Amino acid sequence: MQHMMLQNSKFKIQHPSGNSPILGISMILIISMTWLIRKIQSDYTPQSILYLGGAQILIYTIFLVIFIYRKSMKPTVLLISQDTLFINDRIVEANEIKMLLVTGYFRPILGIKPNDKKYVPTDLCFRFLEEEDKGMKELKNWAEQNQIPFRQKGFTRWI
Repeated sequence: MQHMMLQNSKFKIQHPSGNSPILGISMILIISMTWLIRKIQSDYTPQSILYLGGAQILIYTIFLVIFIYRKSMKPTVLLISQDTLFINDRIVEANEIKMLLVTGYFRPILGIKPNDKKYVPTDLCFRFLEEEDKGMKELKNWAEQNQIPFRQKGFTRWI
């Protein structure tokens, strides 16, 4: 099968919204804070339990801030060239990529899994904002041309 040479293609992309993690962590944070307030009001709670509860709330708050920050990030550009991808101010060579993964059908999330990583790094995870079908088609053609597996499969990303 003969592949046509790809020209540089630009697509507007954004980090996946993360509404589910924000909602989930918010609920856990509310439950943890309620539990800690009740423990503080109790006269028989050891001090160490209160410190652990406070540390847990601090960790959840940090995660919540990270997710909200990512959700508010401005869209960036994915540039597809012959043997490289330029994504989030990072150049990724085709020979550095183990596989491209897609999860979801409506508003799918794409992940670029590097050879040396077990998980998809957060900065290599995105969704198309415009021209989704065209972007998916060009990325799939690019992967095929560079002999990189392109799989419709769920994947794990690190925070």
